[in-house]
Amino acid sequence: MTQERSRRGIDPSSELHAVTARFWSAFIRGDADAAIGRTSTMDGVTFLGSAEHEYLDDPDRIRAVLQLNFDLLGEFPIGEAEIDARAEGSVGWAVVRSSLASPEGPREMRATLVFHLEHDEWRIVHHHYSVAVPNPETFGIEIAIDQIAELVEAERPDLGSLAATDGTVTIVFTDIVGSTELTNALGDQAWLEILRAHNGIVTDATAAAEGRVVKGQGDGFMLAFRSARRALTAARAIQQSIGATFDDPGSPIRIRVGVHTGEVLREADDFFGQAVNYAARVAASAGGDEIVVSGVVRDLVSSPDFTFGTPRDVELRGFAGVHRVYPLEPAVAPVT
Repeated sequence: MTQERSRRGIDPSSELHAVTARFWSAFIRGDADAAIGRTSTMDGVTFLGSAEHEYLDDPDRIRAVLQLNFDLLGEFPIGEAEIDARAEGSVGWAVVRSSLASPEGPREMRATLVFHLEHDEWRIVHHHYSVAVPNPETFGIEIAIDQIAELVEAERPDLGSLAATDGTVTIVFTDIVGSTELTNALGDQAWLEILRAHNGIVTDATAAAEGRVVKGQGDGFMLAFRSARRALTAARAIQQSIGATFDDPGSPIRIRVGVHTGEVLREADDFFGQAVNYAARVAASAGGDEIVVSGVVRDLVSSPDFTFGTPRDVELRGFAGVHRVYPLEPAVAPVT
């Protein structure tokens, strides 16, 4: 019997589904007593919320936090729920997917509830609530860029041939902003066509500036150049070609670029462990249609061909303190 059950899984529980639905409905209609009353008062009850340090294991404090959530519901109403509820003996659990109306717009809200059967009543012994937030907001960097930086650090390709006389290499990270949303909106086939055109632009501009494509992953690239000037020339060419290729006024195709310079010959370990990751974080700080450079790059480039906008101080994940970055101004069109 046990083997048969393990093969077919644990059956859904209509009873626990109804209990969970009533619990969630209490949130929607603002019935604090009905929702809070569903929580067990036994030792071992726990609560995990979305807020920082929101881990509770005291029943009285959990009820107080639930009451606070109800006080906020007028400002942040939640929607109807999709529920998957299952039970095994005196223990049950439910996974809830709903929505939350926040000042930033609709968010997906998730909950996992663990129930225990107490005197023939299902009581919640564990609450876990979270709000779905895009990875870029959570980690401060697009997944493609993050993966590329990790791969390059692990592989440590030989970039010695690209080093300038002082042993430095200039790194460029670039990717398409909001690529996941674009894929969903445009469909796989249209997205593949966009990706082919985009990737061709990146590789051609890199070659023209005598650089090297170190790694490509999806719509993200890490490029390397002998000098900061060549890197900025390529970055600007990529940006301009993307704008010309996807010239529909309503086109959502936008790229962001980050540029940083590090020593690869004398400090190879530091280069792959720090400089590459720093360049990736600089890229993550850029907005759509923006090229952002580190202070090192800004100091290296002394040319009227490259001017920078107002600097801004940003936090870069994995690096302590505040860091100043500089947006590259668009090229000035020649007067005719």
